[in-house]
Amino acid sequence: MKKHKLFALLMIILLLPSKWSAQITLTKSKAEDKNEWELYLKGFIQTDYTVDFQDMKSIEGFAAQSITIPQRNIASSNFSVKQSQIGLGIKQKNPKGDDNFSAYIEIDLYGPSRTTAPRFRQGYIKWNKWLAGQTWSNFSDTEIFPNIFDFIGPDGLLFSRRMQVRYSTKISSKEDLSFSLEDPNSPSISLPVDSLEWKKRAVIPTFTAMYRYGNEKDYIKAGALISPISYDMRYLPDEAYQTKTMLGWGGMISARRYITDKNSFRFQTSYGKGYATNNSDLNGEEYDAVPNPANRNILETLALFNIVGMYEHWWNEEWSSVAYISYSSVGKKDYVPKDMAKNFQNAGFNIVFQPFKKLRMGVEGNYGRVKIFDGQQAYAWRIQASTALSF
Repeated sequence: MKKHKLFALLMIILLLPSKWSAQITLTKSKAEDKNEWELYLKGFIQTDYTVDFQDMKSIEGFAAQSITIPQRNIASSNFSVKQSQIGLGIKQKNPKGDDNFSAYIEIDLYGPSRTTAPRFRQGYIKWNKWLAGQTWSNFSDTEIFPNIFDFIGPDGLLFSRRMQVRYSTKISSKEDLSFSLEDPNSPSISLPVDSLEWKKRAVIPTFTAMYRYGNEKDYIKAGALISPISYDMRYLPDEAYQTKTMLGWGGMISARRYITDKNSFRFQTSYGKGYATNNSDLNGEEYDAVPNPANRNILETLALFNIVGMYEHWWNEEWSSVAYISYSSVGKKDYVPKDMAKNFQNAGFNIVFQPFKKLRMGVEGNYGRVKIFDGQQAYAWRIQASTALSF
């Protein structure tokens, strides 16, 4: 009986609407130097049921680039809790109330080979203006994500997690600036299939800069990325490997504007060459650079353009909807493999019921289309029903 009462009390705490931050404080203590330490737990449990009306490689999240070609109108369904996440953090506050030091680690349930098993997601340490560890790339905008259930979201967004060292500073009451050096192994390239064991080499870290202007709700961001891409190559078995390096680069603009207290427009666009792995769809898909057979298979960077528009509308205190549209285009080159995506787009709409601040449930629809370089194309529909409980 005591266990049942404890469980009921926990559920009440989780579901009560409040202005608390989305976390559970496990313990607090004060050190001899009067600094306060807090250990906390946060995350959510989410259940998803999806129905697809076309084969896709991406099962857990809607990725238009992964739609299989040729068109096959075959229905399939999937039940998952893999989006569920749990994080453990510790932070220090000095007598002035400043967060001098913090550390955080987080997992989800995207195990290897499509298993439902714990997977490392984030882990980093922050001290004053510095951050070191794995978290969202500085060339991402986590604030732009609307109230949707899909794991990937609009396919043209820039979302990727990277090992990095980051410096952030506030330069005025409305302006923030951050710089980072990120994992040199993050570029994703295609190598010639008949090469003499050519291989990617991590040499120079990716450099990013992000500027933010605005308040807590309304803002505009401008970001830049420079990504040196290196690989070892040779043409004869008795030759020594040569390391070649090319430069990837990208720029992005992101903005959010509230027209009422809750209803908002969100926008992001980006363009560059050799930065495709920062796109949520193309992360790790070898679109940063491909070999040019007309130039001895030397790798050349591919251009990528993304644009996304989103609108989040709250019908009342409990019901909301999000509508969005996204388009991405890969630069045309004669030597690009014919089975690679030339362009892809998707659109989505949902209806969300949120009776309590920490509980939401709803239905979401996604449509996507992909066209590859040989001219073939296919489209897909997905219906997703989800429930998520935050803590």
